Amino acid sequence: MSGIQMALLGTGNNVVISITDQYVYDFDSPDAYAYYFLTAGGQVEQSIQAGGINPTNLEQWCTPTNQSSNYEAFITITSGTLSGGSGTGTWLALSTTRNWFVTENQTGQQNICVFTVQIRRIGTATTLDTATITLEASVP
Repeated sequence: MSGIQMALLGTGNNVVISITDQYVYDFDSPDAYAYYFLTAGGQVEQSIQAGGINPTNLEQWCTPTNQSSNYEAFITITSGTLSGGSGTGTWLALSTTRNWFVTENQTGQQNICVFTVQIRRIGTATTLDTATITLEASVP
């Protein structure tokens, strides 16, 4: 198959994977939430609402976005603990939207988790980009 055919099919080097460090923070009472999403539509989103509803866009991690299902993410916690999400320590296909989050519901407390995100093409061993994500949920 020619390089032009591969590029048209999205299997060549024309796909750009780019993620940047992010800080998602919620300071709220009585409950605080910080969600980070890698969407199946090639976007990075955040939410500071219960259940991760009404997320807002931070950036595009995959260009063109219709190629995102060919990639997977690996999450490694470097400090703190997640309250929940899609899991850590294994490669997760990005054909499905993935999320990771922290919550806090105790007055005067905070929950902070720092983790790295690696993205690679499925079936390969090469990490294409890495970012550090900090999630913080604090209750005054």
